[in-house]
Amino acid sequence: MKPRTFRSRTLRSSVALVAVNLALVGCVAGPMPSSVPETVAKEDIALPAPPSRPLTVGVYSCIDTTGQRRPTGLSQELSTAVPMDCTPYLVKALQELSPGYLNLVERQHVDELLRERQIGTLALNAGAAVAAGTAAHTPPLRQLATLQVAEVLLIGQVVAYDRETQDVSAGFALAGVGGTGTYVTDLVTFSLRAVAVQTGSVLGETMVTKSITSFKLGAHDTQIWPTTVMEAELGGSTNEPVGLALRLATRSALKELVTNGIASGWWRS
Repeated sequence: MKPRTFRSRTLRSSVALVAVNLALVGCVAGPMPSSVPETVAKEDIALPAPPSRPLTVGVYSCIDTTGQRRPTGLSQELSTAVPMDCTPYLVKALQELSPGYLNLVERQHVDELLRERQIGTLALNAGAAVAAGTAAHTPPLRQLATLQVAEVLLIGQVVAYDRETQDVSAGFALAGVGGTGTYVTDLVTFSLRAVAVQTGSVLGETMVTKSITSFKLGAHDTQIWPTTVMEAELGGSTNEPVGLALRLATRSALKELVTNGIASGWWRS
């Protein structure tokens, strides 16, 4: 009877250990890691009816001004808590607006753009000189069009990253079988401001705070018999991606800014 009792107790302990950990893991919802690259699908931002004409908008830069570093457990923390350049998130959100709201022009890499246009101008001048010396009826060369001037500049920045605004831990054990769980919430705050190019006045500003959640789960089993001791542990953790949280905050800030701009009238001007 003793071997059967030993096996049955061991089986019950293992089943209880797995059940506790599965119950804890069941509280976590999110994408699992994968080696296959995934592309974020385009999601249109719901807005009121577009204005009578699209507004020409430029984005110079969108940066992280918090200076927060990612906790690594090492003596030096070199990586930042959020991306230092959040311009791609803002540009992507602007492109996901329905047609008729804006006309987006490049301003972050305007120096490279102007340098390339200078090279093109030199090439056109050289081609015109060669054409003038070889034929009198040579068709005119194509000229570079004038760059569009933005009516409104959008300035975005990550203004705050607050760590561990909520930290909840819990544990339970019965007859040597138990589990623990930790729930941690960080907050990232994104600011978006619209500035009129003609007057320099601030047309509107919005600020959005997005939570970033992290879970740490674990289960353990300890059984003591007259001749031996069995210990088993099982655990894991999951963290919400900061990039996805920043993307959602950027989209929410843009939606609020455009909605308020249409309501107040400056987005139509």
